[in-house]
Amino acid sequence: MNDNNKAKNKVTKVIKVAHISTGLETGGAEVQLLRLLTDIDKSKFEMIVISLHNETYLADRIRELGLPVHSLQLKKNPLNVRKAYSILKEFNPDVIHGTMYEGGVVGTLFNKFLPKKPPVIWTVHEPLEHYDKEPIRKRLQLRTWGLISKLPACMMYVSNLNKEQHVAWGFNNEKSIVIPNGVDTSKCFPNRPAGLKVRHSLMIPDDAFVIGKIARFHRQKNHIGFMHSAAMLAKTQPHVHFMLVGTNVDENNEELVNLRKELGLEGKVHMLGNREDIPDVVNAFDLATLTSFGEAFPLTLGEAMVSGIPCVATAVGDNDYIIGDTGLITPIGDDQAMAEAWQKMVETKKDTPDTYAQMGQAARQRTLDNFTLEQQVKQHEDLYRNLYNNNNASESDLIAES
Repeated sequence: MNDNNKAKNKVTKVIKVAHISTGLETGGAEVQLLRLLTDIDKSKFEMIVISLHNETYLADRIRELGLPVHSLQLKKNPLNVRKAYSILKEFNPDVIHGTMYEGGVVGTLFNKFLPKKPPVIWTVHEPLEHYDKEPIRKRLQLRTWGLISKLPACMMYVSNLNKEQHVAWGFNNEKSIVIPNGVDTSKCFPNRPAGLKVRHSLMIPDDAFVIGKIARFHRQKNHIGFMHSAAMLAKTQPHVHFMLVGTNVDENNEELVNLRKELGLEGKVHMLGNREDIPDVVNAFDLATLTSFGEAFPLTLGEAMVSGIPCVATAVGDNDYIIGDTGLITPIGDDQAMAEAWQKMVETKKDTPDTYAQMGQAARQRTLDNFTLEQQVKQHEDLYRNLYNNNNASESDLIAES
């Protein structure tokens, strides 16, 4: 058979990827996993998902993609980890991809006992700013993960700073790469009419300046600092409104509700909780912000920027790299500096609206050039192919004869 006929009779190898996630809550890592699973080429990659903890609505969202999801609920019964091995053995993956520490650890512990001894990827999302203040149990656990980190075929980080931080905790980065989170540009784009609908639902005037923050309620996200900065700005800019979006950031959060009242921000700070219509909510902002004590690669900045919304964020994670010269960066934990940065942006839009619009356009272009979901998916697909190829040297170019 000549080469031309051989080429016609060859078929592309479908690579089997088992995703193991610590959980499927509504954090950035889990949502990003859902987006990756949604857009990856399913004619070339067969996938399953194992969640080590509870069943959530994200599990159902993944099942809607036609992918099997197994939730093991290890917190209720740690011995259920044995089910992970049974599931992996039956699926017989070519690659194991662990999301967050425990997902990578479980994949690494079991891969040598599987038929194909599949290469393992760990994706690390957790920022380590102030991690030395975490309980000793968490610090010892992180040291343990660092000792194991030399075993995976690839350590994947979502930010360059995140990668550097883990070295100090004993992580082996000889086989590490950085793949930034990517924004789904088919869903996130400038859409002012949708944003106005969100404003109207909250009784926010069309001409108000809205500062928005999207983050789950957690000490590291520093919602308390956000509220204090908001109170400072509201004294000089009474037309500014503030929107907080994220899990447990709603009217049931007594700590935030009480602080809002104490600071005189009632009617100014709107707490929306977890939302499914994030692209519409973002378009209700004039400015997106993060006041966090720690981040890795916060996707919320990219979602705002690609929607044409400038950003102000603290100097954590890759925030400075993401925003570039399209917004502002402030010191960590400096509420006054954050309020002053917001003030500068409010005044820029008021005094030179064309300049402010150009900032939004530059933010959108920076995201399109560097941080799209399409780019992220392609990088993952290429990584899976390369790892498969290295583990199956006898199969050239991932192609098998039919």
